[in-house]
Amino acid sequence: MTIKQIAFIVLFAILGLATPANAFNLQHLEILRQTKQCRGCDLSDANLSQLDLRDADLRNAYLAGANLQGANLSGARLVRADLREVNLSQAIIVGADLKQAHLANANLSGADMRLSLLNFANLLGADLSYADLSGTVLIGTILRDANVVGVDLSRSFLRRTTMPDGKIRSSDN
Repeated sequence: MTIKQIAFIVLFAILGLATPANAFNLQHLEILRQTKQCRGCDLSDANLSQLDLRDADLRNAYLAGANLQGANLSGARLVRADLREVNLSQAIIVGADLKQAHLANANLSGADMRLSLLNFANLLGADLSYADLSGTVLIGTILRDANVVGVDLSRSFLRRTTMPDGKIRSSDN
């Protein structure tokens, strides 16, 4: 190997271009898989699709950009979790606690979110097309610029919720 080739390899290694790096913490992923407990962990950009995460404790977790397509998060605690740009399409999120969760630009199309708590959650620009939000509680929730085509909000409780058109609505409006 020439000095020029070695210098090139060292440069790419320093810049992180030699091998793709995972954004998430592998230890956190293993802890989640074994215990379903991972408060405040970093699982950003992780592939968690189809995982059974029922009743998982992911409070304050960083999951931005993660793939949770088809995952089962029923009963999960995702309070103050960072779920920006996460893929939760076709996920089962029944009875989950998503209070103060940050779901801006998340893909929740076709998700089953029945009976979940979305108090003060940020769903700015989220895709909720054909999601089932029946029986959910949305207090102070932001849905501005969200895609709500075909969303089921029957039996849901809305209070000071900002809808896609920017208007604030409550169930009694």
